[in-house]
Amino acid sequence: MTNQKAKKRIVTDEFGQDFKLIKPLGQGGQGIVCSTQFDTVLVKMSTQRDRAKKKSWLEHIRWLMRQPLEKLNIAKPFSRIAMNANNVGYAMEFMGDLISLESLMNDTEESIASEGTPEQYLASGGLKRRMRLLAKLARILADLHARGMAYGDLSPANIFISEDTNHAEVWLIDCDNICINQRESFDSTEVEGKAGRVFSPGYGAPEVVNGDRCVSSLTDSWSFAVIAMKLLTTNHPFVGDFVDNGTPEDEEKAFAGEFPWIYHPSDFSNSLDEDFPKGLPIELVALKPLKVLLERCFNAGKKEPLIRPSLSEWAEVFEKLAHLLVNCQNDDCSASFNFLLEDGKLICPFCESEMNNKQVLYIRNNLQDLSIKDLPNTSLNDTYIDTGYHQTLNMGETIVVKNSPPGSLYWSESEELLSICFKQTGLEITPGGAKSFEMGIGQNKLQVFNSKTELPVGTRNNKWLIIKPITNSKDPQVDSLYRLRW
Repeated sequence: MTNQKAKKRIVTDEFGQDFKLIKPLGQGGQGIVCSTQFDTVLVKMSTQRDRAKKKSWLEHIRWLMRQPLEKLNIAKPFSRIAMNANNVGYAMEFMGDLISLESLMNDTEESIASEGTPEQYLASGGLKRRMRLLAKLARILADLHARGMAYGDLSPANIFISEDTNHAEVWLIDCDNICINQRESFDSTEVEGKAGRVFSPGYGAPEVVNGDRCVSSLTDSWSFAVIAMKLLTTNHPFVGDFVDNGTPEDEEKAFAGEFPWIYHPSDFSNSLDEDFPKGLPIELVALKPLKVLLERCFNAGKKEPLIRPSLSEWAEVFEKLAHLLVNCQNDDCSASFNFLLEDGKLICPFCESEMNNKQVLYIRNNLQDLSIKDLPNTSLNDTYIDTGYHQTLNMGETIVVKNSPPGSLYWSESEELLSICFKQTGLEITPGGAKSFEMGIGQNKLQVFNSKTELPVGTRNNKWLIIKPITNSKDPQVDSLYRLRW
């Protein structure tokens, strides 16, 4: 279908609504997705030639329309198009002002390859936006899996993101490969909701590429990991120097899992040349928690899918790391990078500027068990329990403190308690779900505050600041609190 033909073509759904196909947005093995005269509606038309398979596909769309996809950012079909045996498709809900993730990834890869600098990477939101996009994508997929379904054909072409780089909305389109989380293929059986073997080259799990198994939540995890790797570094996890300099057959073998991944801990036969690196090094964008998940997925998880991280694990790690980023204070850089002290200093890895650490706060998410004070030889400091979940707050930013810290199991759905804003003039704490909070500096006794409270910068003296939301805890002995040096 050419752009010109798409602009002239009109299709009608089962309710008599006409849709004018404006512009192709993407094309896969089963059909082509087009924008319409409605900003919030897309149409996918089948390009399948086999009539029996078209009929089976259309019945699968009917099944999909009945599935519980509410409150998921997935372009759910709301009507079918069956003008005749050759013209079948469906209309789906959509959010406007989005672009494909594929376009962002391609632009970034081309820019780094041609210019040798990460300028486009930074201009398109840098590490922080990419972490946020991946966290939201993982949450959508984890929620879909919790409802007993798998997405099936996850690729950057099926993922749409905010066009505005200040935002990180994520939507999945082209969802006709969503299926019950099982092995058989809906296009090879009469039972609705069965999983298929459809995949996008480079993103399909080895067992799907090799035809050993069909799609599942485990194959979604593989596809997600490939997308994460390429989005963060621009490098495919299995396209090392051997594959890059090899034949097309070598690339096919790599996608089928026949070669080691590029950061394999002991097999360097497909690693990247350290003297002539391409893309961004993984050390620049990934801290240990993320490296561990990538290793699990692409090494042991290559042949043993059950070892791969679940999408909930991916979501928790990206939510945690997205809240541990530092904004570079060099106006000519504007990068975000992982909070990692080198000899007690914060150094931007993109421009190598040394940071003034007074412009970033490191907030420790603690629990406090006051019953510990009843034990002999204990002090107030002994009552603080480090949860291991921390976050940064950069100058000019506001964070929302929830009942669970970022990276914990229930963070995404937990109650918002209060917000903390870090300004040139000091801190501003505003109650939310928690109508009040306690606060104190150093050894001072905690005081209760019931409204927006400012802590002037003049009070800053490198002492522990404690902020404790007051909530109706089921266990009055244990409370959440937040500690930072102020």
